Amino acid sequence: MLLSLRTVSLDAPLKSSGSCLVLTECLLPRNAIARKAALKDIQLTQGKRSFVRRPFYEKCLLKERVDGLFGLKVSVTRPLRHREFEKFVRRLLVIGAEHSIDLLSPLIARYAPLDEFIDAGSDHLLKSFLQDAPFIATGGLDLDSATLAAGILRVPLQLEKSIRQSNTAPGPKSREKRRPASVLYRKGSTVGFVEFDLA
Repeated sequence: MLLSLRTVSLDAPLKSSGSCLVLTECLLPRNAIARKAALKDIQLTQGKRSFVRRPFYEKCLLKERVDGLFGLKVSVTRPLRHREFEKFVRRLLVIGAEHSIDLLSPLIARYAPLDEFIDAGSDHLLKSFLQDAPFIATGGLDLDSATLAAGILRVPLQLEKSIRQSNTAPGPKSREKRRPASVLYRKGSTVGFVEFDLA
């Protein structure tokens, strides 16, 4: 199984521009392998990004042999502006500094010369990362190697917690328009999808 990113599409309340982390996990791909994971940071414009015409090295995620039933899980963070994203990555590096940070190595090259930390296995870091990272939406599919065929896989994303978002634009307003207007997006609401190319 060769898995690569095709499209990321986020709707309100996540439809914004910025950097977003996408964690793709292949769960129980075969005996004695509990999880294979790939973490990718992507730049979104109004919640969207297409990798259809991008080179393979920018969109490839996992190349894994699978046997029988297995799961594919996707988690995304809220799109963050550059400074917020840098702070977030620094916080993750602190989590991983005590252990291996193989999982975060694609992000490290961009933000700091921390090659000495990229060693050993990443199981402990992955557990810490999954607990501390602010993944706001997740989705998954149950798959079977016996019926797996090349093509496009679409994974719907659902909110992990309820979010209230204000619809009031910033700036001065008349008295009537000063009342805050907000929308509640409930936990479990579908807020977009991630598409993969499967070969």
